[in-house]
Amino acid sequence: MVNFRALYGLVFLSVLFLSNSLIKVSAAAEKPREELMVVQTVSSDRRSFVMAKGVKDGVMRGQEIIYANENVSILCKAVEVNRNYSLWTPVDKNVNVPFNKEEFISYNSHAYGNVALDIVGDIYNLTPEVNYDILFKKFRTSDNFSLKASFDQGLSQSSSDVSADKNSKRSGYTFALEYNFRFLPEFEINTGGRIDNEVYRLSNPNLDIPTSRVMATVAATYHFVAFSKDKNNFYLTLAAGIGKSTTTISDEKSTGVVTLLPEARFGYLMPFSNSVAMIFEGSVESLSAHESFQNGTTQVTNILNAKITIGLRF
Repeated sequence: MVNFRALYGLVFLSVLFLSNSLIKVSAAAEKPREELMVVQTVSSDRRSFVMAKGVKDGVMRGQEIIYANENVSILCKAVEVNRNYSLWTPVDKNVNVPFNKEEFISYNSHAYGNVALDIVGDIYNLTPEVNYDILFKKFRTSDNFSLKASFDQGLSQSSSDVSADKNSKRSGYTFALEYNFRFLPEFEINTGGRIDNEVYRLSNPNLDIPTSRVMATVAATYHFVAFSKDKNNFYLTLAAGIGKSTTTISDEKSTGVVTLLPEARFGYLMPFSNSVAMIFEGSVESLSAHESFQNGTTQVTNILNAKITIGLRF
């Protein structure tokens, strides 16, 4: 006959042993540990912050963790989690985040309260408000340089000693270097210089006439950063300038003063690192040149140009 009492005893001892093993494993797994981490960013209202720990590190949405610096410790809850990052808020709604961006704080992995295992939702949507004025301060709050190259196309031209039916559209290119004084994230003053080289053709007789200019420029720029949702932004610039113009006609040169008043630019600034940004511009400018030949003859030329520009800010 089967000894049921012995069988029950054996089963009881097996269950007891298994339960004891599971408790030890669970206790080992839940053993608190601390490590130092860097705060990635803090929201402007100081109600949330981002850490570089995500699903791959075992962080789950709803998890509660103690974060601390040398002055204070707070209990925080993970409200959004993706693979590499997590967004945290203090559990106490009356507590603001006492940490700053790039500050080292301690991360205590001991969980408090109920741990939510809801990772089925949108785990790739982190929603902290990034301060682009700080992250890209080179192009938002600091001075910088611009180096640009433009393709110029004449829209209209009038010359004092050339009949209107003989004028033709001119084309050319421009190189410019500017220094940008940033007063506010929205406003800056630009000073610099540019070199122009253009050619236009007379229709009768057929003749190519090159013109070169060297000018100093000053401009004011408004950046539409308040309307930007990322690191890029549009901007509007009004510029003026003065310099020297030289035109060559059949090996005879005329030189004089050229003025730029005004130039209107509409541009797009696109940082691709913290120190270098691409710029794209479309602009229209009005030029007036008063040139004299060696025999004393004076020629006044008024030009309206359209420009397409690409360049770098650094």
